Amino acid sequence: MEKKRLTAEKVSASELAAGRFVKKSGFESSYVLTKLGRKLSRVRVVGVIVDKFISQDEKYATITLDDGKDTMRFKAFINVKIFENFSLGDLIDAFGKVREYNGEVYVMPEILRKVDANFETLRMLELEEIRRDQIKKIKIVREEKKKTTDVKELEKVLSGAVSEEDIAGILEAEELGEMDVEEQTHKNVNNKENILKLIASLDPGQGIEYHKIITESKLPENVVDMIIQELLEDGICFEPLPGKIKKL
Repeated sequence: MEKKRLTAEKVSASELAAGRFVKKSGFESSYVLTKLGRKLSRVRVVGVIVDKFISQDEKYATITLDDGKDTMRFKAFINVKIFENFSLGDLIDAFGKVREYNGEVYVMPEILRKVDANFETLRMLELEEIRRDQIKKIKIVREEKKKTTDVKELEKVLSGAVSEEDIAGILEAEELGEMDVEEQTHKNVNNKENILKLIASLDPGQGIEYHKIITESKLPENVVDMIIQELLEDGICFEPLPGKIKKL
């Protein structure tokens, strides 16, 4: 029987680097178990190349991607030509399979392609949506777990709402003490509340400029960008003029 190719899951370098590598044997794929309970075997990471190395015999090469929060190494063995058209400073979308050696999680590259800043912004928004969706799943699993007696019953109750794979990943992450959702959720809620207060207090009437929110909040631009996007999607804020945000 032909083995189905794994989907390349979008992930940040920081989520991947903070995860735990789980080694499997036989036909079962090894994976990184992240703090959001995601089991990742094949991934897509967007980042800037901040380091590149090719051995003298050209049988080993690496690039390091930085996504603004953390870094991740991609290692090529024998086929080092996959890196030859890429240079330091290039922003790329990289596909590959996760591996581990001597305690370091890395990615074995399959596809690399250059992208622009707009693509990077879109990916940040996609990753934030994935994070929010995963947190919702974690809450659902935790609540239903209190009412069920075993995993099979839990899977049956959540059929159609949360996949068996997601349930397994969430339960495994909790069992291993990997999950830090409460702390991260609390931090995100605080940031969102602070930005809302800033918008309300600094708005002269026609909305507050986006760059002022970044300056006054003292938060990273990507964090502010994701929170503003969430406020707009939720209908809490709107854009009265291009580049300005106003609270309803």
